[in-house]
Amino acid sequence: MRRFIQLIETMNDFLSGKVQGVILFLLMCLVLVDVTTRYALQNPLSIAEEYGAYMLVAITCMGLAYTWKEKTHVRIEILVDRLPLRAQRVLRLITLVLAFLFTLVMIPASYQLVSFSFMFGTRSGGWLRTPIAWPQIPILIGALLLFFQLIVEIIKAVKALQGDKKEVS
Repeated sequence: MRRFIQLIETMNDFLSGKVQGVILFLLMCLVLVDVTTRYALQNPLSIAEEYGAYMLVAITCMGLAYTWKEKTHVRIEILVDRLPLRAQRVLRLITLVLAFLFTLVMIPASYQLVSFSFMFGTRSGGWLRTPIAWPQIPILIGALLLFFQLIVEIIKAVKALQGDKKEVS
């Protein structure tokens, strides 16, 4: 079980963490070039807006698992912190299971979105006419990465609850 957890977290560190850092750097370079060409040459980079949006989607969707792993999603803990530790752990497990169920809906829906885009040859409305399935793939990858990270988090939450039972006995 420990190897499974380590494998998933290593995969998410790379795909959901480091790859997102590279995409963010490329997005910053794209914006820099766009701003430079817009003001220095009076001719903005025509691909910047469209591809910048695609990169932003990739950063957001594929970064979900990493932010969950690092516990950096937006959370409001004012009420949860006032609960006893065992109740906090039970509530955490419940929210993890709910998020897991959400990914069970999100994965087939995003797969269907991508497969329909490939099947129908959907293209962007811009002059580049980008095949839209390629920028949609990070949505599916992000859902899968989040799915596996949630499995790891559920395992950890169950172990924490089992530890509570051992302490009480």
